[in-house]
Amino acid sequence: MEPSYSLQSHIFSNLQQTTYRDINLYNPLHIQHPPNGTSGDPNAPKFANYLDPTSLSATGDSDPNGINLLVPQDCGGFNLGSFFVKRGEWTDRLLDVWWDPVFYEQKHMEWEHKEQDALEYIYTNQPWVRPHVAFVPQRKINAFPHGACGDDRGVPEGGCGGLDITGKEPKGGKDKECGVQGIHYQEKERDFLVNMAGCEWGRDCWGEMYNFRELSMKLNRNSWEKFKDWWDGEDEEDVKKKREKKDDGKKEEKKE
Repeated sequence: MEPSYSLQSHIFSNLQQTTYRDINLYNPLHIQHPPNGTSGDPNAPKFANYLDPTSLSATGDSDPNGINLLVPQDCGGFNLGSFFVKRGEWTDRLLDVWWDPVFYEQKHMEWEHKEQDALEYIYTNQPWVRPHVAFVPQRKINAFPHGACGDDRGVPEGGCGGLDITGKEPKGGKDKECGVQGIHYQEKERDFLVNMAGCEWGRDCWGEMYNFRELSMKLNRNSWEKFKDWWDGEDEEDVKKKREKKDDGKKEEKKE
């Protein structure tokens, strides 16, 4: 939707402000954190035994340089429509485990979402993974259209003023799309991209893609194109408003 955006400025240059490490801020899967490290001993103190302080911490080492995997979450958990990994030994190790046929294929009948479910399982059961995973609001890199993951809750008048990742009550409350639970694309906020998730299930994939493509072209017109549209007459928004006003007038006439 916004081809001019740079990933560096959009996300990577300020990971402290664009990502969150504590899964408890938004946890649709209800993953326990810190993980229970008692190794099955019912008499051991909670979270005791083998976990180091970094693994016990909800934010890992709190150092942005320690982030190796960046994942958004939708209403059902991890979403791999768009995600980022940093090259390194940790990533090599994760990918080696993640795509191991002995591990992955044994669960292919149980894991409906395949590699997504596999990553959720690894994150839940392998404490060494958590300190290097960070989350990013869904709208930041993988916004959904209306109809995917429920209905679009919109944004408050005046906009969100940025996606809140502190876990505090976001602007407009949790009933809006402003916090870490924000999922759906917001035109006024100029979200980065849209993922046509689930469009093949009762929705029109081609129609959605066409509409978003046209919207992207309209939003990203240069100054000359905007001038030509102005010179040629009313823009689409003016036409739409007049049509709505006309329809409202017809409804009032019918009532009388």
